[in-house]
Amino acid sequence: MGTDSMAGDGRTGNLLGALVTALGDAQRAASEGVAGQSGATPAALTYLLQEPGAGIDQISGPLGLTQSAATRLVDRLERDGKARREPGATGRKVSVFLTPQGTREAERLLELRRGLMGDALSVLRPDERTVLTGLIERMLAHLTTDADHGQRICRMCALDECPRQSCPVDTAAVARPEGPS
Repeated sequence: MGTDSMAGDGRTGNLLGALVTALGDAQRAASEGVAGQSGATPAALTYLLQEPGAGIDQISGPLGLTQSAATRLVDRLERDGKARREPGATGRKVSVFLTPQGTREAERLLELRRGLMGDALSVLRPDERTVLTGLIERMLAHLTTDADHGQRICRMCALDECPRQSCPVDTAAVARPEGPS
């Protein structure tokens, strides 16, 4: 759809942008309160809960960090007692796992996110939520460019609520593994 056909949807786009900003701000503030740190820490905790044993290179992409920044983040998580390093399968790389403290914090972050989104959705009737779910699925599938981008989009998702086999982001990422052409 070209920009001309979207001209009448300026208000819808503006409202969607405001909603995304409001939810993002609320999630960021609450997540930083739980994690006690800003930046990528909350996303790192939830990502490691879903991908235990991920290596530094696997962590950096979904969090949008350089390899050195991801290493510093893992250093901080380890120093704070939230994660631990173990030798990787090849012995050359490390695997990162959450400690019990890190696991509890990650679970609190996901619960907090559920609460924020649940509150936002509470003003909709069940049939409206069903329609919204379908629209969001289509929008997410359209926006997903490749597998790395998909991991970045879902870095704070609760995978038990949106299993990979029904995730529109994962489905789109599989269809476009190499990114945009």
